[in-house]
Amino acid sequence: MEPIDPNNFPPFQFPAEFLDKLYELTGDSSENSKGFMLAFTDQNGNPMIYCKAGSQIVEMGIRKALEKYLIDIENVDAPFDINGDQE
Repeated sequence: MEPIDPNNFPPFQFPAEFLDKLYELTGDSSENSKGFMLAFTDQNGNPMIYCKAGSQIVEMGIRKALEKYLIDIENVDAPFDINGDQE
C-alpha cells in the first residue's frame, strides 16, 4: 500500500447524490418551491458557491435572503440608536 500524500489529493467535489438529497429536503413536494445555495471553501481555500433551484423565483428569493443576511452581518458593528434612527 502506497503512503498517502496529503498534498496530492484530487480536487474534492460533493457527490451528486448528496446534492440531490439536499435538494429533495428543501421546499415542499412541489418541484417549483425547492432550492438551496451552498457556500463553502475547497481544499485550497477558494470560495465556492453551488446553487440548485426549482425555478428562477426560488433562486431569486434565496439570493435576496443571502443579500439581506450579508448586509445585516456587515452592519453588526454599525452604531445603534435606541430610537431607530440610523447614522
